[in-house]
Amino acid sequence: MNPIFLNTVTLRGFLGRDAEAPSSDGITDDAFAVLTLCVESGVWWRPSNEWLSKTAWFRVICPGPFFCGFTRGMKQGEYIEVDGQLAIHHYRSLNFTDPVYEIHATQIRRLEIPVVGVIEKYDG
Repeated sequence: MNPIFLNTVTLRGFLGRDAEAPSSDGITDDAFAVLTLCVESGVWWRPSNEWLSKTAWFRVICPGPFFCGFTRGMKQGEYIEVDGQLAIHHYRSLNFTDPVYEIHATQIRRLEIPVVGVIEKYDG
């Protein structure tokens, strides 16, 4: 039987900055790490016969001691896949007028960078 509601997200992309994880002595049961994931998408615009790309940045919360240890040392440019749930927060106490969207990770996988579309050497 299918559930009535489903909140799952799978994102694949490159880290936009180094992982933010607590040091080993700062890891507690309620500790978390933060990843910034860059995901590229786009559409083919037929009138001009060109690809219009769009880059989206996602804040990924990685809860718990396991994720803190796993993500520590992850560097900008690493290629990963994240499974998780979409979380929406309203930080009115911080005077944020718009909601903040985050992904709460349930699984993270390090991936090999695909050969397609990767420029190894660029001469300008």
